[in-house]
Amino acid sequence: MKAFFKSVSLILMKQRLLLFIGLAILLVFAIQQYRLYQTKQYSPASVVEFVSNQVQIEVVYCSPSKKDRVIFGDLVPYGRWWRTGANEPTTIRTSRDLIFNEKDILPAGLYSVITIPNEDHWQLIFNQAVPKWGTEYDATQNTLETTMTVTELPQTVEDFVIDFTEHDNLGEMIMAWDKTKASVMFKVL
Repeated sequence: MKAFFKSVSLILMKQRLLLFIGLAILLVFAIQQYRLYQTKQYSPASVVEFVSNQVQIEVVYCSPSKKDRVIFGDLVPYGRWWRTGANEPTTIRTSRDLIFNEKDILPAGLYSVITIPNEDHWQLIFNQAVPKWGTEYDATQNTLETTMTVTELPQTVEDFVIDFTEHDNLGEMIMAWDKTKASVMFKVL
């Protein structure tokens, strides 16, 4: 009889231990989700699509706010890589090959988007690696680097934005924040 109660007691201890481990894992997951939710309140996720009869392009990014800060040259230093948004890496998915600046070819696929802002131009980088967080960057995984034109805007853009326009069968990818607009023309191959 003692052996029976001992084995029942052991089973109950194992069940309690498993329950405790399960609750601990659930708590860790809940804390991570809450932190992600808090982070995204300040830099919400955005999706922009460019759809034509030739191509479908989707960009997913998180949009930080200016909040009275000096952005380019200070918060985002010149000459250093930037994750191009906040939180997770900015990604682009294109259904067809694209050609930027009439010479730089980007094969169809999914890429993380990195930029290197400078006062007079930006380097736009499409990288094969899509890390879990936007502060990771491996330059050996670059698929394409191309140049973006920079212009000063007459009014301040409070929230970072990525957008597309179309001009005479050419697409234009635009990034704007603060008083800076970076853009590059592309076409579908």
